Amino acid sequence: MKLKKLLSHSFIIEFETLLKTDFERELFLCSLRNYCSHGNPLRFHNFAFSMRELVLQIIDRRAPDKSVEKSCWYQKEGDRYVTRRQKLKFCAQGFLSDSYLDEDTIEDLNQSIKDYLKEFNFFNKYTHITQKHLKACPKKFYTDMKFIIQRSQEVIEEIDSLENLVMDNLECGIQESVFDAVIKSCPDELMILAHRVIVEQVFPERLEIESLEENGIIIGVEGTIYITQEYGKGDDFCEISNDFPFNISVDACVTNPENITVNPNAIKVDTSSWYE
Repeated sequence: MKLKKLLSHSFIIEFETLLKTDFERELFLCSLRNYCSHGNPLRFHNFAFSMRELVLQIIDRRAPDKSVEKSCWYQKEGDRYVTRRQKLKFCAQGFLSDSYLDEDTIEDLNQSIKDYLKEFNFFNKYTHITQKHLKACPKKFYTDMKFIIQRSQEVIEEIDSLENLVMDNLECGIQESVFDAVIKSCPDELMILAHRVIVEQVFPERLEIESLEENGIIIGVEGTIYITQEYGKGDDFCEISNDFPFNISVDACVTNPENITVNPNAIKVDTSSWYE
């Protein structure tokens, strides 16, 4: 099969969307050129080896050795400075201390990494050259090539699932701090809506790490504020229930989950729907 035709296949196009750098895209193209090197008995082995290196390159991009070594949870294991297990842990939680995670999450994370590393060994049966597999059947050759690319995509996407595991736990940890901050400091956008505004409930609904560095975390939070607006007195008294979306940036310490800072002045509430 020629390279031009191969590049038009949907599973090739889908995998390419996961690549972020010029080098990753170039390495993927070179891997496909290996596959298309007709007449070379080693073309499939060369393809599998270069695809394995591509996946490792993506892991290295997301977890550079120097960054992993700066993490508060990092400890050197044996003669190796940074292990693949530690790289995957960094992909999941970055510089974040284990103190942010409950025991169940840590156990799930460790098991997920263990399963990931076991699955990653699927490359070995393709990259090791034996007499039995030196001359491959062309039809099976294509099927195996497609499997390697699709499995490589799953491997990369599993890294995101590790991160989501940590993020779900982190969201629970900051919810109370955000709630308290909004309750204690009613934003100006709400105060002008009525004679008296009571914040009833605050629901952070979306959490995104805007910055996770060695010296701190900035977490963007979006959610909904449920309020009661009170008007008048006596017989003229009335109240209206309402809700509005809000967003806020939360500062947190990477080593201590108790050290979370919420600046009340940073809370932005969108009350535009009230005026429509």
